[in-house]
Order: sequence, then structure tokens, then C-alpha cells
Amino acid sequence: MVSEAHSIVEVLQEDQLRTLHSRGVEVRFPEGQAIFWEGQPSRSVLVIERGHVKVTQRAAGGAEVILAVRGPGEVMGDEGVLMGEARSATVTTITEVVGVDVAADALLSFVEEERLWPVMYKAAVWRRRESDQQAVLARLGVKNRLARWLLELAAEFGTLKGGDCVLDVPISQHDLANRIGASRDAVAIALRQLREQGLVSTGRRRITVHDLKALRALTL
Repeated sequence: MVSEAHSIVEVLQEDQLRTLHSRGVEVRFPEGQAIFWEGQPSRSVLVIERGHVKVTQRAAGGAEVILAVRGPGEVMGDEGVLMGEARSATVTTITEVVGVDVAADALLSFVEEERLWPVMYKAAVWRRRESDQQAVLARLGVKNRLARWLLELAAEFGTLKGGDCVLDVPISQHDLANRIGASRDAVAIALRQLREQGLVSTGRRRITVHDLKALRALTL
């Protein structure tokens, strides 16, 4: 996991987490469903309990750019609620998602009562830094950009099995292409090169990283 907390759930005590959950309602979304839309009023947040989502924005030319993949323990939509702004991105499920929907006023009162504003500020800074990484990625080749994001996924969602790191996040080549700003064909070629080098192997809805050190060297 990343070393910096970027979700309020990561710093909540068990009683606080129960209180937050009690102020919302349980919801369930099927795979492929948009939960929030970019530009939509921010009327609630979603606390993810099971499943994964992708966070996307529309680029100037209309193309979809994936900013991040989020999973259990994440709070989605809190920036817009706390700042009183419209949704800055679209959130779409990539697996079935189960969570708790908390209305905006309920979240605001919870944050105020629990004195969580400093935590929310840190979360906003973390997300801004993540967005700024897009500028860095744009200067790298496709294989290098792909290696960089695979390392991010490994840090966030990877499970160590022997000497391998298994990513059970269901990311398609189309999603990878959108995330790193490349064509699907270019991503397919880069994945093939990584497989030929013995750095990764791919299967249905799974990527296994065999050499994290060598993959990291591609990003330097």
C-alpha cells in the first residue's frame, strides 16, 4: 500500500467508521456502471466496501483519461462535497461494487464533529500530486509509462506470492491505454515486450509482475 494516507477511512477509529456508516445507506452497483459523472452536483459520497472503480476525466479532445483505480476503504466524491463544487471526475465500476452512500450534509457534519478537516486537506493534496504525475508520464515512452502505472497498481493492490506480485484488479488493455495516454495497439505491443522480457505475465482479468526491480528500472 502507499505510505501516505489519502482516504479518511485509513485514519478512522472503529467507532468513527461505524458512525460514518450509520449515517448512510448500503448500495450495490454492477460492473460497468457509472456512479458519479464529471460536472454533476456533489450531493453524496460513496464509501467502498467491496469492489473496484476507475476515476476518469475527459481530455480537451474528448478522450477519456483514467486518473486512478480505487478499491475497498476508499471514499469517492468527498472533494466535491467538502469544497461545495461539482464532480471533478467520473467514477465507474470495474467490478461489482458494494458500499455505503452518505449524503453531503451527513458527511460534512461528521467531518466537523470528528475534526477531520486536516485529514481531508491532506487527501486533496495527495490527489493533486497524483494528477500532476500525468505531466511526468507524458514525457516517457509507452512501455515506460505502462511500467510506471503497473508499479502504482502493485503498490496499491498487489499481493505478493512467492517472488511475484499479483494484480487482481480487472484492468483491460483499453483501460491501460486510457490511463497512460496511448493507443490500445501501442499498449498491446508494450505488454508483449514486457512478457518477452519475463517481467510480467497476463491472464484474464489478472496481471502478474515477476520482477518489480527490473520494472522499476524502466521508469528511471
